[in-house]
Amino acid sequence: MNELQLLFEAVTPLLPEAIVSRVLTYAAVTTALVALLRRIPWFEERRKVAAPVAALAIGQGFGWVAVGFDPAQWATAIGAGLVIALAAVGGYSGTKNVAQRARKAA
Repeated sequence: MNELQLLFEAVTPLLPEAIVSRVLTYAAVTTALVALLRRIPWFEERRKVAAPVAALAIGQGFGWVAVGFDPAQWATAIGAGLVIALAAVGGYSGTKNVAQRARKAA
């Protein structure tokens, strides 16, 4: 288990159960958006930094959407955004690693 997985597992239980399903849906959308951004040559050249930063920015936006832009729930919004970003980066990385291993095996 790496540091991102530990952070994901530590933050997720702190979120209200009502928004966890929305957070996971937004994580899938964030993964797709980051994958689309990787089609841009400038973004692809800087992918080691650009992809996690983009996922964090998009995740924070979706985190605020998940709580309905309620300023009283700023901690929940930030936590949800962090979970979205971590799930998006981890999901993309895990899928990429499995695909690379399958290509090597073939």
